Amino acid sequence: MPKLPLMDADYLHKLQDHYAHHQVFPSYLAIGRIVGLKSTSSVSALIDRLKVEGYLETVDRRLRPGARFFERPLVQSKVAAGLPAMAFDAPAEGLAIDAHLVRRPSRTFLITVKGDSMVDAGLMPGDTIVVERANTANAGDIVVAVVEGAYTVKRLVRENRRFALAPENKAYPVLRPDPLEIVGVVVGSFRKY
Repeated sequence: MPKLPLMDADYLHKLQDHYAHHQVFPSYLAIGRIVGLKSTSSVSALIDRLKVEGYLETVDRRLRPGARFFERPLVQSKVAAGLPAMAFDAPAEGLAIDAHLVRRPSRTFLITVKGDSMVDAGLMPGDTIVVERANTANAGDIVVAVVEGAYTVKRLVRENRRFALAPENKAYPVLRPDPLEIVGVVVGSFRKY
């Protein structure tokens, strides 16, 4: 992946922060003020460079985020969750979180986890799960299903010739709704600290 020149990367970061705060792209004049460029030709050249790299695009004569605008650095070093490991300074690669977690945007929704029935699967209360709509799933998938008119997230398990919804916390019972209504398959999750 090509790397932006340092100044352009700094300008891009300022635009990303502005967009995150306001959820709208500013005018060329405002972009100049935000990034510290005085001439409209400099702003125009910056926008052209960011368009070429896929960070910005123009749709119906309006500037908006491009496919790479939401990429975040993915550092090549791993972080130890057990014993500490030596860090090394490898160049970061870009990762667009949406592209990483969402394969089919038109079939994907987000929902917040309530309760602790899935803590042993790493899903904590308040986590956001990424769900791909589907009315079928495979045994072993974590699914969102409707039980007694409410959403629940559980592991889909096979018991004899039927499917059931198993919690990932021994304090909760296995659910055996009949009929079983699957809403979607969990494809990822995230949390904010």
